[in-house]
Amino acid sequence: MISKYKIRIFFISAITLFLFSNVNAEEFEATLNWSKRVELSTPVNGIVSEVFSQAGTVVAKGEILVQLDPRGFKADVTYAKAQLKYSDEARQEARRELERQEDMYDRAMLSDHDLQVAKNNYSAAQSRFKQAQSSLIKAKLNLEYSSVRAPFNAIVVNNKSVKGQVVATNMTPPILAVVAEANRMLASIFVSESKLANLSLNQPAEIAIAGNLYKGKIHRVSLEQEKSNGYAVDIIFDSKDSLLRAGQKAKVVL
Repeated sequence: MISKYKIRIFFISAITLFLFSNVNAEEFEATLNWSKRVELSTPVNGIVSEVFSQAGTVVAKGEILVQLDPRGFKADVTYAKAQLKYSDEARQEARRELERQEDMYDRAMLSDHDLQVAKNNYSAAQSRFKQAQSSLIKAKLNLEYSSVRAPFNAIVVNNKSVKGQVVATNMTPPILAVVAEANRMLASIFVSESKLANLSLNQPAEIAIAGNLYKGKIHRVSLEQEKSNGYAVDIIFDSKDSLLRAGQKAKVVL
């Protein structure tokens, strides 16, 4: 059985070791920021048909946040496919006709002019086929762009879309949603010039927020003085699925 004396000695030793290992640690006031924040829009015109997320929703990469009415875009894809099929058939026929004309020319049954006309017709058919290919690619892209998706695992900061909203990109494209990277935050502090020499990228740090402790590392050390009281230092950390907010206060120990 372990005596109370030995337990006391153990705890005194542990506390002494902790204090000794943190003798050079320093605490800083910090403000939380998003590690990655993106404003999302779309390059196509349309009408919002569905809004799938609201502020605070955690979404996976590729998940649809806002959907424009896809019917017109799908119709464009169908039309472009039909045009491609038609132009391909016309191109093949122009090629066969050119081959026939070349055969007749070789047998001295066709003039130079008629052969050149056949070549021009085939070249024009080939160009129309390539244009149809390009139109189909563009139609498919527009259909893809009609869905505004999360570019990475994210938390929705703000969804400004409403069902029935008209999106007109010939004007300034509207911001449809704002997302930030999920489960990763920045704790921003300011340090004096004299302390910069003691800091380095990936240096471990601890972040205390509302009674919870998080492990992080230095992500950025500013090269310019951003405030009169020092240089900005960002500490990136895993928020462990906690609901944290930009602007929230914290403490950082380096």
